[in-house]
Amino acid sequence: MCGKLGALGFLLILVDLSYQAIEQDWSNYYTAGVVEFSPIYADNAAVTLKKNTDAYVKYIEKAKQQNADIVVFPEDGLTSLNMPDRSRMDSWTTVVPSVLDEYTPCSGNAVNVSETLRTLSCAALKNRIYVVINIAEKEFCEPNGDQCSDGIRYYNTNVAFDRTGKIIARYRKVNLYMEWRFDRTKSPEIVAFDTDFGVRFGIFTCFDILFPVPALNLTRIEGISNIVFPTAWFSEIPFLTAIQTQFGWSFAEDANLLVAGYHQPNIGNAGSGIYLGRNGIANVTMTRNPENRLLISRVPKTTRSKTNGAAVCSTSVTADTKKKRGKEEKGKMFFSREQCAARTHGIADAFYESEKKGDAVDWIRLLHDNVTTFESLPLNISMDKSICQHNFCCHFHARTVISDPSSTVYRAVVYNGVRIYGTEVEAGVRLCAIIQCSNDSIFSCNSVAQSNVTFTALTVTAMFGDDYSKILAMPSMLQPSLLPLEHWTYEERVDGKRTNLTVALNEPTNDLVTFGIYTRDFARDKWNRD
Repeated sequence: MCGKLGALGFLLILVDLSYQAIEQDWSNYYTAGVVEFSPIYADNAAVTLKKNTDAYVKYIEKAKQQNADIVVFPEDGLTSLNMPDRSRMDSWTTVVPSVLDEYTPCSGNAVNVSETLRTLSCAALKNRIYVVINIAEKEFCEPNGDQCSDGIRYYNTNVAFDRTGKIIARYRKVNLYMEWRFDRTKSPEIVAFDTDFGVRFGIFTCFDILFPVPALNLTRIEGISNIVFPTAWFSEIPFLTAIQTQFGWSFAEDANLLVAGYHQPNIGNAGSGIYLGRNGIANVTMTRNPENRLLISRVPKTTRSKTNGAAVCSTSVTADTKKKRGKEEKGKMFFSREQCAARTHGIADAFYESEKKGDAVDWIRLLHDNVTTFESLPLNISMDKSICQHNFCCHFHARTVISDPSSTVYRAVVYNGVRIYGTEVEAGVRLCAIIQCSNDSIFSCNSVAQSNVTFTALTVTAMFGDDYSKILAMPSMLQPSLLPLEHWTYEERVDGKRTNLTVALNEPTNDLVTFGIYTRDFARDKWNRD
C-alpha cells in the first residue's frame, strides 16, 4: 500500500511540475487574432454600420472561442472606403470619449456615442477579450479658421476596449493618405495601452507605418515591442506590397506586429498577418478568397533588447524550423540607436501554412513605382558590382542559372531621392535591390511572375553614413505569391560612422520578384496638404 501511494505521489509531483512548466511557458505568450475583412456597403450609414458591426461581433465570439486575448479589425472596416464628403459625414461618425473619462459605452449614456461603439463595447465585455477597431470619429469644436472651420473635426480613429468594454485607447491617425474628409490633430498623438496579460501595445494606422511619428516613437523611444495595426493598404510593386511591407517593418524594428487588413483586391486592398519581428511570421493571408478571415496565433511577449555599441549582428530567416515547432522626450522624432538592429544568435522562423499562400497576382490591382528614376544595370549570368546614385552606393553579388533563354530578366537597381506617395507627400527614399522585369526595358520592371531563373548566390549590401539611426531600413523580399521570400540572412555591420546592411540568400532560389533593402529617409519629407 505504501509503495503504491509513493508511486502515485511521485506521479502527482511529475504532473504538478509538468503543469507548472506549461503554465510558465504560456506566461511568456499571449494569443492574438486579426481579421481580414471585406465590409458591406449599403449607401446608407445606419445599414452599413449595423451589418458590419454584427459581423464584427461574430468574429469577436470566434476569437474568444479560440482563447484569443486580443482581436484586431481593419481600417475602414465598419464604414467601408465609400464614406461621403464632409457635408454628409455626421451619420457615419461617432463621438469617442477620452481614455481619461474611463468610459464604457456598453453601460454609459453619453450623447453622440454611436450604437456601433456600444455594441462592440458590449461584445468585448461579454467575451472578456481586448478588441481594437477603427472608426470615423467626430469632435465638436468652436469654429476657428482652419482649426475648426465648420464647428466639427473628423478623425480616422482607432479605439481599444479592455475585457470590461471600457475604452482604454483612442488614437487619431497622423499620416493621412489622401483622406481629405479627415482632420489631423494639432499635435501628433503617440498612443499605447496596457493589458492584464502583461503586454503594452502601441497603436497606429496604415500609412503611419512609413513615417517616424508615431511608429518609431513607439518602438525606439517608448521601447514598445508589440503593435496593433489596422490598415487598408494599397499594394505597390516592386517594394510596397502589403505583406512585404508589414513583414519588413516588423523585422526592421524587431517588434510583434498584429495587422488587420481591409479586403477589396479589385482596388488593391488585401493582406493581413501576425509578425514576430526577427522571429519571422506566425500567420499571414494574402488571397482573393475567402473575403473575410480570422487568423489566430500565439505570440511571444518579447522585450526589446538593448545593446551598447556593436560590431556585427546577424539573423537568419528560414522556413526550415517550422518542422520543429508544434531616452529622449516624448514626441521627438529621433533618438539614439546604439544597439545592433539584429540579434546575435538563433534562427528566426518565417513560416507560412500552405493554405495561407497567395493566389496568382492577376486577382489584385497593383500600383507601380516609377522604376525609370532608378540607377540600374541588367543582370546577366553573374554580377559583382557597386552601383551609386547621388552618393548612395550599393554592392551586388549574384550568380544565376537560366534554364530558359526567354524567361524573366532582372536588374540591379539603386535609388536615392524623393518620390511622391499618393498626391500629397514628397518622401525621401533610398533603396538597393534586384528586381524582376518582363523584358530588357527598364519600363518593364514592375513584373510579378514565376521565373525560370535560379539564383545560386545573391547578396545585396546598402552603405549608409552617420544618419543611419534616423532612418527606417527594411528588408524587402517578394515572390510571385506576394509573400516574402524565405531562406535569407541579414547582417548589420557598424564601423564608426559607417553602417553596411546586407541581405543574402542562403540557398538556391527561383521565382524571385524583389530582393533588397528599402529605406525611408525622413529628413527629405515634405507634406503638400493645405
